Amino acid sequence: KPAKPAKPAKAKNEKKQKVKKARPAGLSSEFEIAPKLSRVICWWVNFIANFSVLIGALFMSAFTGGSSGGLETTILFIVAILVWLFNAIFLPFYTGRNLGQYTSSTRYIRGDGTKPMFLHSLFVNNIGLLSLIGFVMVFTQAGSISDGGTAPIVMTSIGSVFMVLWIINWQFTRNSDLNQGLFDLMFGSYLVRYSPEEKATSGFRARLESMSQFGEKYAKRVEERAKAKEEKVASESSEEAETEEDAAEEQDNADN
Repeated sequence: KPAKPAKPAKAKNEKKQKVKKARPAGLSSEFEIAPKLSRVICWWVNFIANFSVLIGALFMSAFTGGSSGGLETTILFIVAILVWLFNAIFLPFYTGRNLGQYTSSTRYIRGDGTKPMFLHSLFVNNIGLLSLIGFVMVFTQAGSISDGGTAPIVMTSIGSVFMVLWIINWQFTRNSDLNQGLFDLMFGSYLVRYSPEEKATSGFRARLESMSQFGEKYAKRVEERAKAKEEKVASESSEEAETEEDAAEEQDNADN
């Protein structure tokens, strides 16, 4: 009885190689575009810094219904405003970076390595807050348009512009190979990796620079988990291929 041909082993799923993004023509070769993980760390740190206290104050205000806890809620709102002013206005103006960028070891630069205009930081850091304000304006004023008057129309229109502006910026970022939003393109800015100069820093700036240790530790843990997952998948694929080869050999021996 002729032996049956051995079943070919299933081809392993080859992992798609990542295509390295082209460097912008106007960006100096000494800078490296910030990777996705650094951007995620930057976004989350800024979100927590800018909105965590504010969200807590809003929840407390909604929970108490304004009947009690007035002083505590007012203090929370004041703290939220001060934290926002510190991270979204003072730090970008004074140092050119915010808490998220210090933690993720990134910063915005222009193609020649210089710091962008302060307006760029103002727009980029506050586009989320503007969209939230716009939503509140539309939600509270749209129903009053039918009552007449120009104030509801103006407030609703401004709120709609803020919301649409956020959507446009998000679409630009989503469709850009370098994750450049609307204001990044307008000001010719790029978010790049940044390491402080070797010279020692002290005081307030040194404390800010030390925040990068937390971002580096988190990024290292994420990379280690991703590497362990890849090794596990590769090991399982190898074991599956060996099992199929052994089964094919046993079938051939049985047929013979």
